[in-house]
Amino acid sequence: MATSIYPAQYSANLRSTAILDVENQEIQALARRFADAAVNGAARLRQIHNYLIGLLTPVYSVKEWQPASVTLVRKRGSCSQRMALLEATARAIGVPTRVRVLDVNGEFWYPRFRFWRIFVPDRILLLWPQFLLDGEWLDFDELHGPVTQLAKTSAHGFTNDAESLFEAVEHTPVDFLGKTCGLANAVAGHDLSRFVLADKGFFDTRDEALKHFGTFYGTWRGRAFELLFGDRKSSC
Repeated sequence: MATSIYPAQYSANLRSTAILDVENQEIQALARRFADAAVNGAARLRQIHNYLIGLLTPVYSVKEWQPASVTLVRKRGSCSQRMALLEATARAIGVPTRVRVLDVNGEFWYPRFRFWRIFVPDRILLLWPQFLLDGEWLDFDELHGPVTQLAKTSAHGFTNDAESLFEAVEHTPVDFLGKTCGLANAVAGHDLSRFVLADKGFFDTRDEALKHFGTFYGTWRGRAFELLFGDRKSSC
């Protein structure tokens, strides 16, 4: 694992976990591909993110406990699984991460499951990554630029019926936190905060958040979803 410049108070945001298995040799090998010290943390994370977009096939899955290394080896994963891989790789290059837990209305996923809504619960936990760069936490949705910048170049918001969350943040405001609200150059579709039912706070790791709140896969509906849709190629 790369040596971090951050003090001991962030050790939990860098350690290896069951999901973020940072010490796995495949994760370490991926991190070494982006070991150029001349490139700063934010730029390296963007490079890693773009690399993973090209490498990983988006599929449906609600197996939130899948280790990041498994996603990397299989070269496929859900949005959440791919975010976890990005977090694990960030930790491997010495960038602390954490997640913000949002309770999102199931209607947000209806465009993808127009005829299968019975398998979509009323509320779904979204574990939204953050990265500690230059002493400040950067939301995943602003990894490629602030929402003010993304709003200028995006004619519409994220509609969840085509490309994935994981891909869209590169060029579209995926704004669950209402950052675009009131922006002169924003359109109504940019602000996704209307789907957020509750903000459940920050956790140092995905593992802790899932232990605290449980998983969709742990329900009958989640297991049925995985049986029907699991590992099927998708746009999310």
